[in-house]
Amino acid sequence: MVPERIDTDVRQALATAADDPTKLTDAEALALLHADGPALDALTRIADDVRKSAVGDEVTYIVTRNINFTNVCYTGCRFCAFAQRRTDADAYTLSLDQVADRAQQAWEVGAVEVCMQGGIHPDLPGTAYFDIAKAVKERVPGMHVHAFSPMEVVNGATRTGMSIREWLSAAKEAGLNSIPGTAAEILDDEVRWVLTKGKLPTATWIEVVTTAHELGIRSSSTMMYGHVDQPRHWLGHLRTLAGIQQRTGGFTEFVTLPFIHTNAPVYLAGIARPGPTMRDNRAVVAMARLLLHPTSPTSRRAG
Repeated sequence: MVPERIDTDVRQALATAADDPTKLTDAEALALLHADGPALDALTRIADDVRKSAVGDEVTYIVTRNINFTNVCYTGCRFCAFAQRRTDADAYTLSLDQVADRAQQAWEVGAVEVCMQGGIHPDLPGTAYFDIAKAVKERVPGMHVHAFSPMEVVNGATRTGMSIREWLSAAKEAGLNSIPGTAAEILDDEVRWVLTKGKLPTATWIEVVTTAHELGIRSSSTMMYGHVDQPRHWLGHLRTLAGIQQRTGGFTEFVTLPFIHTNAPVYLAGIARPGPTMRDNRAVVAMARLLLHPTSPTSRRAG
């Protein structure tokens, strides 16, 4: 069998990546995001070499527990199969004691962090997030509170009449330690309009995470891909994250979130793909390691 040839432009991009990934042009990066076959194999080898050189082979983890305090949400994101209406049979909202109980249970079996996010419940006041953080800290003072997506931050600030900075400062005082970099989806408003009807513009997401970083509240970073997006959107997203990290140094990690199509309205309507392919996954992880190098951690949180 004759080996598959690697196109000249991809070969040049691979050479740049191997020499210094920070010098990859957008055209070269896009060529690599489309790589397949032997070119993709070469890309993943280069990315793994960069990973090994930067952080070595030691794998670390923390023990954490997810506490979704409500699944009631009215925003209507078209990729979400989690949200319920108030009157739905499966709708729930945990009390503060129930949230604290779950945090205590987690602590007793070795967890050091709770990750808390929920739907945008129409009846919860903007101060409810402060109460949730306080409830955990009062019950388990040593627990790291990793909570409240940028969408929840904006919701809380809007409902209290506070600025994003004021709200985050108050949340930190209540016990918030770090925030999830979720609600990012793809940081491109063309894609975000299809997925979320523009509920949280790219500029606002960036404002929330950069303000949090300025206040000493670190965050994760994420990308949900494999729906109505294309490799050019992945490139723009990763460039945006890299730019934020260069300015603030506030990201703790990058988490890949492959789109889960099951029961997602945007898929059921025939608009979205059924998630990324294995090729997509390999290309995204490899290019994240290259495009976020050397300033951004690219490990996935485990718990």
